[in-house]
Amino acid sequence: MCARTVTGVRKPIIWSVAAVVLIGVVVAGVVLAVHAFNSGTVAAGPECTVPSDAPASTSTAAATPVDTYPQAVQLQNASTINAVGMSRGLPQRARIIALATAYQESGLRNLPSGDRDSLGLFQQRPSQGWGTKTQIMDPVYAAGKFYDALVQVKGWQRMSLTKAAQAVQYSGFPAAYAKWEGQAATLAAALGGDAELRLSCIAGAQAPTADAPVRKALAGTGSAPTAIKTVLAAAQAELGGLKVVSVQGSTAVLSVSVPGVSAAQAGRALAAWAVAHSTGFAVTDVSVEAQEWTDHVWQAAPTTRPAGQVSITTS
Repeated sequence: MCARTVTGVRKPIIWSVAAVVLIGVVVAGVVLAVHAFNSGTVAAGPECTVPSDAPASTSTAAATPVDTYPQAVQLQNASTINAVGMSRGLPQRARIIALATAYQESGLRNLPSGDRDSLGLFQQRPSQGWGTKTQIMDPVYAAGKFYDALVQVKGWQRMSLTKAAQAVQYSGFPAAYAKWEGQAATLAAALGGDAELRLSCIAGAQAPTADAPVRKALAGTGSAPTAIKTVLAAAQAELGGLKVVSVQGSTAVLSVSVPGVSAAQAGRALAAWAVAHSTGFAVTDVSVEAQEWTDHVWQAAPTTRPAGQVSITTS
């Protein structure tokens, strides 16, 4: 991997080797046999499901969304990338480009190594000015640096995904990004709160093993149990705009605002984020508007919450 500096931003040339491409192909949509929660049985099927019925971007060369079946760790990383983009007020197209790029570079996994000194979700290189190893291994930082570079590309909004991603990454195999556009469109729409929520992960999904960075506690959670305090700190660091309405035991009710979207969409985005992080942060219940996610399925909530308000419960 090499790099050059353009308009003050260092951009890596990613000479992807066959192994890196193979990782992306194998991990996306993989179907695993996983142990069912609190039982000795084995449940066959995908860890998470993200239906493609949410509307996708109509920007240049946008691919048709497809049902997506990520592992829990992939969905968690995807939700982080998407949330960082939303927190900056970036449009869905930017988030699709970032998600497709991470699909290709790392299979949506926070890899500790890669070609030369490449690492992380976007395989960024410390030696090329992307940051320290510790910084790049922080998904929030890595996503932010990708968006920093993308928005400096003149006309990126009108480019095909391949051209936009290549303008940031300078890959040796630029055409490879395009094959992930359908999955990325599905994730960006579902995680962005564009429609009624249907994404979910099964009981017994394998929790991410990478250490989560310590985040600053959200104001109003000082006396809350550690589990709920931790997940809310992460949500604030990634999506932002959270305010505590109430905390009772392991349940927190929050309001959320996100730049450029309605209160209703912001609430659904936070709820989608919480479900996507449920495996890693022991989230058991999420409620938004007239929907409630409990026992790993969405159903009608007993009461309807105001737009932009979300309830999150941890075990």
